[in-house]
Amino acid sequence: MTEHSWFHDYCIKTTSHCMKYFVMKDRSPVEKLLWILTFLCMISITFGALKVLIYIWIDSPTIISVENTESAIHDIPFPSINICPSDQMRKWVWEKHMNTNTSYWEYLQQYRKILCSVDGNYDVSQNFSTNYFDKNSVAKLINNCAISCQEVFQSDAKWENLTVSNFCQYIQPKISVLGLCFSINMLPSFQIFKNEYNQRYLDFFSKNNSFIFTERSNWNLDDGYPRNSENDLLVNINPARTSGVSYYHRFRLMINMLDQEFLSCSSENFFFITLGNPAEYFLPDPRSFIAPDTYTKIQITPFVKKMNSDLKWRSPEVRKCYLHNERKLSIFEQYTQMNCNYECVFNETFTICGCVSFEMAFLVPSGVNICGLAKKDCMLKVQQASYLPEMQLLCKCLPTCSIVEYEITYASHYDDWTYMKTTNLVKNNSRGATIEFVFKKPYFTAYISTSFVDLDSLISNVGGLISLCLGLNLINLFEILYIIVKMVSNYIVHMFDK
Repeated sequence: MTEHSWFHDYCIKTTSHCMKYFVMKDRSPVEKLLWILTFLCMISITFGALKVLIYIWIDSPTIISVENTESAIHDIPFPSINICPSDQMRKWVWEKHMNTNTSYWEYLQQYRKILCSVDGNYDVSQNFSTNYFDKNSVAKLINNCAISCQEVFQSDAKWENLTVSNFCQYIQPKISVLGLCFSINMLPSFQIFKNEYNQRYLDFFSKNNSFIFTERSNWNLDDGYPRNSENDLLVNINPARTSGVSYYHRFRLMINMLDQEFLSCSSENFFFITLGNPAEYFLPDPRSFIAPDTYTKIQITPFVKKMNSDLKWRSPEVRKCYLHNERKLSIFEQYTQMNCNYECVFNETFTICGCVSFEMAFLVPSGVNICGLAKKDCMLKVQQASYLPEMQLLCKCLPTCSIVEYEITYASHYDDWTYMKTTNLVKNNSRGATIEFVFKKPYFTAYISTSFVDLDSLISNVGGLISLCLGLNLINLFEILYIIVKMVSNYIVHMFDK
């Protein structure tokens, strides 16, 4: 058969009614032309619709929807709780080195200025000749001057109505622009930092670290907790979780302040509290200032976003997010957008300013400069530049595909701290606050990132369009391919015969 015969035979026998009219002998040329134009028009409509569909599938694959069922609060971790006391400068250290004309006295002044620069009421206009700290000096200042964990947490904590003694064993130290802080329910540092940086962290906080967890946590943002994980006690699982909102599902702390033994930046002392993702080191929002001699109940509302499993095989550029282990960072073990941004600012600050900010001091090796107040403007410019589109393109810090964040509301009333002193719950020379943390509701509704057009829907829509516009099915497509192959092969054979 010639190629013309193959085409004529297919048009006569095909189930596509339109193509039959191409070769019928009793049809006029005008009628045949009309059906050919109709067929070509349907082909163009089909390919136009397929182009739009495939574009959506490739470039706009995700849609955010609200989960149609509520999830138990047990599915997510209790937040990490970060506590930063205002007691950061011991009076006896200040008075011992005052006006001694030594480098340590100059460091003490700069250290206090840096801590108090956060308080707008404190005068930081005086400039010092030294623009930099060295790492060892920062570590020495924190160890000598800041309040210790044992002084802040003098009393036992209450977790789900169980008493937790020696509470500092479950607390990890942090450094921030406010000085030394303490983190509860954060992943162990060896799961936060890469080995080299974790060792620097341990060396830096050697005098302030009594944390005892040595087992790796099995929780991560994308997969959550293992299904066989049932133990929720704060001292047995990290990060801990709870299953309700009652009196028996709370976390209760009594934190202490030794304001008579410390210099303050203003007339009001406080505890700075933030709640965050247990996989992140740095202090996030939301935040709260807790005054001494108060009882505060903090109610927590989680914001949770999950990713449907059908998106995991798509590339990060297409779904516009990273899994927790998908992009490797140089400092941190797990990827989060905050960790990535922090790492980018860390690198840019060192490149542009020639030093790193005070709260990053533990990350660098000995010999790297730590920025003093003279470099504050440079550091602020770098931090502000990190929000610009150019820096975002450089850092490539996409959001994480799964997100757990926490919002807080609280109601306070006066607590009789004098009663606590008389019953020996706290030391007589201290002031403090009682804080209770509890989820507001036992369930939460998550946001789900799903495929707008998944692979199954794409195949169904392609088949539907071809069937609707051309009256073809999958067998017809194979038939057409077969006819084309036969026509081409016959043409090639005839060419060689000639």
